[in-house]
Amino acid sequence: MYMQRTRGFVLVALLSLCICATLAQGITVLVQVYEKDPNVTTLSGASVFVDDALVGKTEAGGILEFSHPGTNSVSVRVTKLGYDEWTGDIGPNTTTVLVQLLRKSISFVASVHDADTLAPISGAQVVVSGEGAGNTTLTNANGTASFAVRSESVYNVEVQARNYRSQADTVEIGIEGISVQYMLLRDDRFSVMVKDEASGTPVPDARVLVDGVDRGLTDSRGLLTLPLPREKVYMVKVKKEGYQDFNGQQIVRKEDAFISIPLEKAPYSAFVSVYDEDRKPVEGAAVLMDRAMSGMTDQYGRLLLGNLTAGQYQLEVRHPGFVTARQALKVSAQGQEITVTLPFEKVNATIAAMEGSEPVSGAEISLDGRVLGTTGPSGEVPARLRLNITYNITAAKEGFNPAMLSASVNAPNATTITIRMERSTNMMLIGGIIAIAAIIVLAVLFIRRGRSRGRGGRRVRL
Repeated sequence: MYMQRTRGFVLVALLSLCICATLAQGITVLVQVYEKDPNVTTLSGASVFVDDALVGKTEAGGILEFSHPGTNSVSVRVTKLGYDEWTGDIGPNTTTVLVQLLRKSISFVASVHDADTLAPISGAQVVVSGEGAGNTTLTNANGTASFAVRSESVYNVEVQARNYRSQADTVEIGIEGISVQYMLLRDDRFSVMVKDEASGTPVPDARVLVDGVDRGLTDSRGLLTLPLPREKVYMVKVKKEGYQDFNGQQIVRKEDAFISIPLEKAPYSAFVSVYDEDRKPVEGAAVLMDRAMSGMTDQYGRLLLGNLTAGQYQLEVRHPGFVTARQALKVSAQGQEITVTLPFEKVNATIAAMEGSEPVSGAEISLDGRVLGTTGPSGEVPARLRLNITYNITAAKEGFNPAMLSASVNAPNATTITIRMERSTNMMLIGGIIAIAAIIVLAVLFIRRGRSRGRGGRRVRL
């Protein structure tokens, strides 16, 4: 009896030790993450949170192991980009958790437009299929149809509309919603796009004739939509002022959204006439167009500009002794006449009237016979003089002899031109002085002669 009791106590003690050892080690839980779409596929890289603490990410095979004390239930949360979040609570003795993630539903928008007019097409049928899903929707008044699709999936899209050519597409969906535009071609019309051959920019208001029939003008985008069937050959003519006419056959294929017509600008010539401020022709003036040398004016101040095209230019005319002229030039007609007036280049100068080292105030200064002004106390008059021109300068003042000087300014710096003046001799005053002197001399002689006669008489009486 004693031995049996002893053995019983030993078994209880061993069982208690095992339970304590188990509690000390905790519980190891294996988490396996997968998706079913439609087959079961394990997911690596899924993040596993236990009681809101990240314990790791699933490895290849979608497996992750973690441990917890095993005393209470724990909360498990599994996330992966492009999938809906999974959450659940597991008991203290749970050792395996299977987590199925579902892909997120995101938006796919198909936008359907007319390839010629770019206008939205309402009532177009859009079919989306793939990844175990399929749906058909008609576009609304804005030409759009919306679908809920799964992230990171591939779908086939087919767009159909009455009188339009059907279009098929394959769309790869990522983790964010997308919008795709579809441009449908009509079988009963096509567009003509007119562009500038050099720049590639649209040419508006170009007149289009097809098979000799005037079909209208291109719009601001250089487009004109024509209600004509495709898969034919047409004779197309395009006219636009400033451009050479286009004439040629054009094949309109069923897959062409439009046909492109390049227009080459027409060559123009223009005449430049250059004059000075006095309306005299300026010979040898350099003419530049957009900073490129075009030539020199002839003896009549003219230059022919050839090989121009319609458009805007920057015209520049240069000549020594003149201020450079710059102006915008619009070439729009054949044989256009352009007149340019070159202002004389002038510098600030001072004309000074001097008597020796003293200024002469009140002197009238003239340039080439035209009165410039009267000198002040400093004996100076300001002037604006042209470069490299010889001026005849005169100075006049009562009491001074008229002074004349020929001078020119050859440098653009301010300069002073000095004209020398001398006082004039008063001939009337000199004549008067001579006359008075003569009278005095005659008077002295008369007196002396009278005295001589008086002395001679006294000697006669003796």
